[in-house]
Amino acid sequence: MASIRETWDSRTAFVLAAIGSAIGLGNIWRFPYVTYENGGGAFLVAYFICLFLAGIPLLMLEFSIGHKFQQAAPGSFKKITPRLEWFGWFAAGVGFIIVTYYAIIMAWSVNYTYEAATLGWEQEEGVYADAQYAIAETDLADMDVLTAIPDSLIGRSFVSPVTAQNCVICADPPQGSDGYGTILVAFGGYLYGFNTVGDANAFMGSPGDFFFNDFLGVTSSPWDIGDFKWPLFIGFSLAWIWIVASVWKGTKTVSKVVYFTVIIPWVLLLVFVIRGLALPGSGKGLEFYLTPVWSNLMSGKLWLAAISQVFFSLSVGFAIMIAYGSFLPKKTNIAANAIIIGLADTITAFFGGMAVFSALGHHADSLGVPVSQVVSSGPGLAFVAYPHIITQLPGARIFGVLFFLMLLTLAVDSAFSLLEAVTAAVKDKWKTSHRKANLIVGGLAFLLGIPMLTGMGIHILDIADHFMNSFGLTLVVLGEVLIIGWGTGAEEQRQYINRNSSFSIGIWWNVCIRWIIPMGILWMIFSEIQDRAVPYGSFGVRSQEFLFGWLLIILLPIVSDLLASSRGRGEGL
Repeated sequence: MASIRETWDSRTAFVLAAIGSAIGLGNIWRFPYVTYENGGGAFLVAYFICLFLAGIPLLMLEFSIGHKFQQAAPGSFKKITPRLEWFGWFAAGVGFIIVTYYAIIMAWSVNYTYEAATLGWEQEEGVYADAQYAIAETDLADMDVLTAIPDSLIGRSFVSPVTAQNCVICADPPQGSDGYGTILVAFGGYLYGFNTVGDANAFMGSPGDFFFNDFLGVTSSPWDIGDFKWPLFIGFSLAWIWIVASVWKGTKTVSKVVYFTVIIPWVLLLVFVIRGLALPGSGKGLEFYLTPVWSNLMSGKLWLAAISQVFFSLSVGFAIMIAYGSFLPKKTNIAANAIIIGLADTITAFFGGMAVFSALGHHADSLGVPVSQVVSSGPGLAFVAYPHIITQLPGARIFGVLFFLMLLTLAVDSAFSLLEAVTAAVKDKWKTSHRKANLIVGGLAFLLGIPMLTGMGIHILDIADHFMNSFGLTLVVLGEVLIIGWGTGAEEQRQYINRNSSFSIGIWWNVCIRWIIPMGILWMIFSEIQDRAVPYGSFGVRSQEFLFGWLLIILLPIVSDLLASSRGRGEGL
C-alpha cells in the first residue's frame, strides 16, 4: 500500500513556510548588493517587471506541478515522462549547490552575532597614524573628513599611511569619471590623505576592512587558499545543526518553526529601516537606490541580474516550490498563494534595500565620495553596511545581536527549504525515512562547504552564486516553461491552476509561460555569454578562474542523469 503523503498543518503554515523560503538572505544579503552592482534605480524597475511577468507566473507553475503529481521535482517530471526525471534532479542539484554556500552566509551571521555583542568590527581607529605621513595640522576631531580641500593643499605630495605610496592631493575626480578626489581624514590633530576608499576605510577602522581582512582573511585569488577560519567552522556547524533540526520531522516541524522565523524578522527589519533613514546623509543613498538611469535598461546584463534575482528570491528553479506544492492538501488556492508570497517577498526585499542604502548614503556622506564608490559590491555588502547602522544606534550591542539573529532566522527558512527540496526527492525515490534523507543530504552539503571556510572561500562563493543564479536557475526555469508551455501544454496547466484557485487566471499566463519567459531568458543568456569575455567578479576573478563556474554547470546534468538512471526502491520489479 502506498504511504499517505504528509501535508501542511494549515494554509497559514504553508504560506509562511513559502514566504520564509522566499524571504531570506536573498532579500537582506543578496538583493542590496545586486542592486548596487547594477546601478540602483534602473535595476528596481527591471526587477518589478520581471516579478509580474516571470516570478509570480512561475510560482503558480511550480506549486501546480507539485500539487498535481504529489511528488518532489524528480518524481513530478518523471510522471510527465520518465525521460525527464534527470531534469528534476538538475533543479534539485542547483538548490543543493546553493545551500552549500548559503550555510556559509549563515556561519558569518552566527559569528557576527558575537562580533555584534562585543562590537568587534570597531577596530582601533588611526592604527596606521604616523606623524611623519601627516599632511597638515588640523582642529578637526578624530576621524572627521575634510570635505572641502583648501586651495593651499591641492597639488601637494603626500604618502599614504596605509600603503606608504606617494600620492598627490586632488580636490576633484577626473572629468567624466565617477570617482572622487583625495580623502583627508583627521586624527591626533593631523590630516592624513588617501586616494582610495579602501585605504580610508582601513585607517578609520571601517566594518568593511574588518570583515574582509580580519574576519574572513580574504586572499588575492581563488587559488590562494589562505588560513582556515576555525571560529567560522564553529558557526558553520551550528548553522547546519539548526537547518537539519528545522526539518527533522518534515512539514510538522516546519509548520511550527516558521511562525517564529518569519514574523519576528519583519518587526526587526522595520526598526533598522527607521533608524537607517534617520542617519545623516541617508538621502544620498536612497537617491542612488531609487533614481533610475533609464539608459541602463538597455543592458542585457541588468535584465539577467534582475530576472535571476527574482528566481533566487522567490525560490523558483530550486525545486523548492514543487516540493512544497506536493505537500498541499487536495483543496488549495494556488493563484492567490503565489501572489501573496511574491508580493510579501518583494516588499521585504525593497525595505531591506532601503536599510542598506541609507547606511551607504551615510557612509558616503561622511567620506565625501559618491555612493557608487563607497564600498566594494559583492556578497559581503550587508556585513559592511548594516554594522554602520548598528554602531550609530543607542544600545548598539543589543541591536547588533538582534540584527544578526534576524538575519539567521531569515536565512534558516530558505536554507531548510533548499535542503527539503533535495531530501523530499531522495525520500520519494529511495523510500528512506525523512531523518535519514536529511542527514545524508545535509552531511554531504556540510562537507562540500568546508573549503569556503578559508581565505579563498568568498571567491568560491562569489563564482558559485553568480553561475547558479545567472545560468543554473535560468536553465531550470527555461526547461520548465518549455516542458509545460510547449510539451504538456500551458492551457492544460492553466486550467488545473484555475480549478485549484479561488479565482481564474487569464490567457496572459499562457503568454508569459510560452513566450515572454523563454524568449527573455534566451536573449539574456546570450548577452551574458558575450559579457563574460571580460573578467568577472568584485575581486577581479580572471577568465581562467572563471572555468570553475562552467565546471559546475557541466557536472550538474551529468550527476542528475546518473541519479535518474539509478534504481529506486520498488522500481524495476
